[in-house]
Amino acid sequence: MSEQAARGAPSSLEKLRQGARKLFVEQGYPNTRPQDIARESGVANGTFYIHFADKKEAFLDFAEQAQAELLRQYAVNLDGISGHRNRWRVICNTVVEFSIENPGVLQAAFLDPVFIAPNDKNAWRLYDRLGHFVEMAMDPSDGDSKITADYDSELISHALCGLLRHAMVYASRKKMDKDKMIDDLSLFIDRGLGGG
Repeated sequence: MSEQAARGAPSSLEKLRQGARKLFVEQGYPNTRPQDIARESGVANGTFYIHFADKKEAFLDFAEQAQAELLRQYAVNLDGISGHRNRWRVICNTVVEFSIENPGVLQAAFLDPVFIAPNDKNAWRLYDRLGHFVEMAMDPSDGDSKITADYDSELISHALCGLLRHAMVYASRKKMDKDKMIDDLSLFIDRGLGGG
């Protein structure tokens, strides 16, 4: 038995997901066709349509998978971290590390779904996942009900996502030290939300 057979070969769906992710990030949604995804994935064109109704559905699946990956990483990294600023630092660092390890994925998976499928409730659901960003940062040991009562946490979460995105572009362009950027952002966010 081969090593790959022992581990279990990737399913056709997993192959399609890997191929779609690569092409949506490298070529963008408009320039990626279902047959390109099938070819990149090493499966027949018809196999694409077994798993996805169309390119839009494949893209929304890609976005869902990438977001789930980032959210799992948040959960792992935030486990056992206390204090607002420390939690914001971990959140900012997780976003930065994810974007370094997965170039182009944040832009495609978090911002593009509602532009690609503006009338699709699933696309907006994916977009609104960002609305729990602030709640994720709240320290369960501190009883943060005051902070979430003072603000519409979903509104602030979306604002912070924009802040982080633009800050990361700026820091990259200016070749800013990653740790300095994370310290500055986490302090600013923490103070802005009344944490310090």
